[in-house]
Amino acid sequence: MEKLPLGITAGFDKQDHLQVIDALRGYAILLVIAVHSVGYVSELVWPVKRLLSLGFYGVQLFFIASAVTLLMSWHRSTGPFGERCAKFLIRRFFRIAPFYYSAILIYWFAYNVAPGEFSFELLFASLFFYNAWSPYWIPTVPGWTPVPGGWSIGVEFCFYFIFPLLALLVTNLRRSLVFFGISLLVLIACSHYGQVLYPEIAQEARANFLYFWPPNHLIIFSLGFLLYHLIKHPGISQRIVDSQITGNQASAAMLLTFLVISFYGVRKFFDVTSGLPPTHLLLSMCFVPWALVLILKPTGYAINSAITGLGKVSFSAYILHFAVLGYSNTFLHSIWPFAKEGVASIAYEISFLLITVVVTRLLAEFTYRLIEQPFVHFGKRMISSWY
Repeated sequence: MEKLPLGITAGFDKQDHLQVIDALRGYAILLVIAVHSVGYVSELVWPVKRLLSLGFYGVQLFFIASAVTLLMSWHRSTGPFGERCAKFLIRRFFRIAPFYYSAILIYWFAYNVAPGEFSFELLFASLFFYNAWSPYWIPTVPGWTPVPGGWSIGVEFCFYFIFPLLALLVTNLRRSLVFFGISLLVLIACSHYGQVLYPEIAQEARANFLYFWPPNHLIIFSLGFLLYHLIKHPGISQRIVDSQITGNQASAAMLLTFLVISFYGVRKFFDVTSGLPPTHLLLSMCFVPWALVLILKPTGYAINSAITGLGKVSFSAYILHFAVLGYSNTFLHSIWPFAKEGVASIAYEISFLLITVVVTRLLAEFTYRLIEQPFVHFGKRMISSWY
């Protein structure tokens, strides 16, 4: 039988960086930019809008990729459990917090926020990453948003705080399936009993909050654990490597899946009566086999320098793209010579996306080198000096 490529199963954790993970992050940020662009093209034809709306779930692809890379990093780390926890949290803080904090200032001026909208309570919730636990801090109700999309940063950090314990307990494929089952029960219970929370806010705002908050996304991180242990399982990984399926075929199947699920609609919660899962869970479950094939067979058109380059700076791109969308739309609107309704709206949307992605990529490269990387290295030096 063909031997597994170096880096799979036993040697998988030794790899400090994987281009395929960058590719997954690249696709995740493309999805996120795509869905947020829809709000600027009001006359976009419905079939395209319906498909691009699934970009809302690019954040879940980020979460899955994050769980895999964190597990790789955790298993490369050595020392007592307490020391590994400290190293982990220091690395994650300096990877995320410096630019996230900088973005609070960036958006204060970019959005020309009125001083009266400032809130110390909301600022502290964002600075200490507990902002995803209240509709007033995300916010899903009107008010100042320190960083657009900051809910996902809060959810990610909630996962960081419990990650070491999960990594200690969820150590194989069977346990990752148990973790998935428990997370599913958490999702169902919190979606149901959460309906009585915050009765003073509108039903739609409450539904949005219950979609964004951490209990609804624990199951997505459990899928990241499942993906990691599928990769590490010698029998399963060997079967996929020996199979005829290619990265191109898996990516084509993923595209077809997107098209099919676009007809499924947006379901925020698990429908216990019909057994229909929420869309973010259904699509995330489809991300797992696609990512598994790409990681085990990292060849094909889906993994290319353009997408991996975007994925490398995806955190900066995520933070910056909200502002870039607004400025890009203003610019394109001022020079666009054609109609923006009907079929012509597709041309406007494509042009809008291209401009936004290119500008976001360039700016993200700058902030990645100027802010992200120096603080990542600072965190590493701190760990080296302390441990």
